[in-house]
Amino acid sequence: MMRARRYRISLVFAVVFVLLILHFSRSHDQPAAFQVPLPAPPIDHKPPFPGQSIDRPVKDDDYSVKKPIVPPPAPARPASSEEPQQQPPQQHQSPYTSDEVSSPTINRPDSSYDTPSEDEELGHKPQTGAQTQGIHDHEIDEDLPTAPHWKPTPEQHPIDLKTLIKLPTGSSKSLPQLQAKFADESSADKMQRLQQLNTIKTAFLHAWNGYKVSAMGHDEVKPLRGGFKDPFNGWGATLVDSLDTLWIMDLKQEFSMAVDFVKKIDFTVSKRKEIPVFETVIRYLGGLLGAYDVSGHKYDVLLEKAVELAEVLMGAFDTPNRMPTLYYKWNPDYASSPRRGDFKAVLAELGSLSLEFTRLAQLTKDDKYYDAIARITNELEKYQHKTKLPGLWPLNLDASGCRRPVYEPELETDEEEASVGQPVRGPAMTYETRSNSTSPKALYSRGIHEDAEPAYYGDDDSSDTDSLGTRTPPPKQDCFEGLNNQLSNTDRFGLGALGDSTYEYLPKEYMLLGGNNEQYQNMYTKAMDTVREQLVYQPMLKNHRDVRFLATVTMTKNLDANPPGRTTFAYEGTHLTCFAGGMFAIGAKLFGLEKDLRLGSQLTDGCVWAYESTKTGIMPEAFKLVPCEKGEQCEWSEEAYYAAMDPYAEKRPGPLGKRSAEPEKGNWHVKAIPDSPTSTGNKGTSSAAVIEDFDNRNPDPVPVKGVLSHEEFVTDKILNDRLPPGMTGISSRQYLLRPEAIESVFIMYRLTGDSYWREKGWKMFQAIDKATKTELAHSAIADVTVDDPRPLDSMESFWLAETLKYFYLLFSDPSLVSLDEYVLNTEAHPFKRPEY
Repeated sequence: MMRARRYRISLVFAVVFVLLILHFSRSHDQPAAFQVPLPAPPIDHKPPFPGQSIDRPVKDDDYSVKKPIVPPPAPARPASSEEPQQQPPQQHQSPYTSDEVSSPTINRPDSSYDTPSEDEELGHKPQTGAQTQGIHDHEIDEDLPTAPHWKPTPEQHPIDLKTLIKLPTGSSKSLPQLQAKFADESSADKMQRLQQLNTIKTAFLHAWNGYKVSAMGHDEVKPLRGGFKDPFNGWGATLVDSLDTLWIMDLKQEFSMAVDFVKKIDFTVSKRKEIPVFETVIRYLGGLLGAYDVSGHKYDVLLEKAVELAEVLMGAFDTPNRMPTLYYKWNPDYASSPRRGDFKAVLAELGSLSLEFTRLAQLTKDDKYYDAIARITNELEKYQHKTKLPGLWPLNLDASGCRRPVYEPELETDEEEASVGQPVRGPAMTYETRSNSTSPKALYSRGIHEDAEPAYYGDDDSSDTDSLGTRTPPPKQDCFEGLNNQLSNTDRFGLGALGDSTYEYLPKEYMLLGGNNEQYQNMYTKAMDTVREQLVYQPMLKNHRDVRFLATVTMTKNLDANPPGRTTFAYEGTHLTCFAGGMFAIGAKLFGLEKDLRLGSQLTDGCVWAYESTKTGIMPEAFKLVPCEKGEQCEWSEEAYYAAMDPYAEKRPGPLGKRSAEPEKGNWHVKAIPDSPTSTGNKGTSSAAVIEDFDNRNPDPVPVKGVLSHEEFVTDKILNDRLPPGMTGISSRQYLLRPEAIESVFIMYRLTGDSYWREKGWKMFQAIDKATKTELAHSAIADVTVDDPRPLDSMESFWLAETLKYFYLLFSDPSLVSLDEYVLNTEAHPFKRPEY
């Protein structure tokens, strides 16, 4: 009986338990309309690498670290300074860090880091097409795979193979030795040198690691806020530019990792619709070839990527006169359109392609690369004695080929000997009649840069004029002529911005060809004859310092005016001209121009003086000086210096009414001005900016009584402008991490063995490192004349490729990258001098 009751009780409990389960299961069921679908299972494949087409098969080695596919980011919204640092897009995460490591947030300690428009401060011109910005500008790399890819197209103006200009053949000439014979150093000297070398290497690693963490695979890191920007097509300019520096500094593991990243670069797709040819050649093509040479040809992928890039660039030379279009619209939308050389070509951009294409031709045994630059050389040689200042070329010239030279000095040259090989003349190019639109977009659609001057194409009075009153070309015209002067009939000549590396490449190309092409020696010696006569001057300085600088000449030729022309000289010092000291020293030894070795020393020491003259110990970008009379003893004169500072003292009204108080430190205004990408010398493809004090006055002037005398006016100007003795004005106060001064210091040491240059170079390095170092990397600065300069959140790739490399080589064993074994291009990439 008791057993039956137990069974009944158990059965009741079981029924109640089942009912409870059914009740709770019903209460948790939701209507179908409110059910949330489960996420799809992860797909077992890798996302395409930036620049890789979606429909291209993805190889197993495309990514060194497997990462899951992530959903696209939410729509971007403006970032405030209060928001945390954004994480770079997933596919751009550095392979040097694990997936769990994120980019650090860079603290901005004070408002001085808030630069309202860094592009304006650095003089960057607006870009057309797919302008790329950094993380804080919400760059979306996911758009890259959908961009059109470059494809080879038939040439419109092919070269007849019979006239192809080939590389010189035969054994290399026995050229003079450049490097000095160095004495053995003591143990103490060696220990000190190795400590200095390690300090420079540490600075490089600081900047390199900042780039790796925050901008790997992009063109430049933002050294203040973190993140990146891509002014050079987004292929990783700093990465490629730094390859050979990594090898030279014996950072072999870093080099190997960087090469793995280079494998993923796709040069057939870009964020921009046009390629800046000069900057791309010196940084990317030069960087790949330099790393290939200095690493002993052990990494074939470097040469393969160089060929891949060169094939894309060769289309820029497909013009009627074979002068390249320097901003090459290469994608399929434009590739089949007619092209021509630029109406306003920058001399340095046109004449500084020879080393890179020559070295590529030597390594690949393909003469087409040498032919491309040899035709430019031929035209430069023809035009060298037809300019307003024979021997030198104007900083801007017409390379379109649409006009015959209009200015012919009374100087006879043998043009037949100057030129070798002529392009086959294909069908005439068809040009659209110029519209009335003068917008930048309309100008670019006609193949004219934003800053180009309207062009006049001939003497045909029947041609129409546009809204600017400028004559237009006939609908069809053969543009097979050579180089010409600018239509404004005002030409500038100099060795600084816009012209520098064209002259630098003349002796270097001669060495790279083993002395087997006399063109480059002849062109160099003729050019330097004019430079010595017209541009070199001695500034008036205290303490009788025997230095030299280079002037810039502006010449106007107007046959209808009386007098028919005018010549003006700008006596200045610029950082970009500081390369000239090293160039003159190399030319002295290479061509037996003995006096030029001293001139090279004087020019280099002039830049050293400029470094020593400021509060930061860094040379300003540009400043003005007082020249001494040539051939006379150069003595310091307070009267002459004051007269140069206040040239209108007699004409200035007596009572000035109001006079400003001394400006507060750092209270300066910035005005951006367009400049050349060679302000790389390349050095750039970057532009410069002028720091102006707007007549040295604060917004709120302070009234004073009486008349400001000549001496008071000059004293006031010196205090307000913070002028070192000798400088009469500073037109640009920035330091952009440029290498030109230390480049010449390095060359002077290698060619003379004088320890003076190492001593000066070490002080330069200490000053630069102190003033430019940030928490993340190194930054350009706004004003070298103040104690605490404001950083500009910019670190161009040449800081790692050139500046720190030259500092390192200055203190390395002289056998490392010997100048008797290598030629360094304008971006300091070492090309092996071949033995034929």
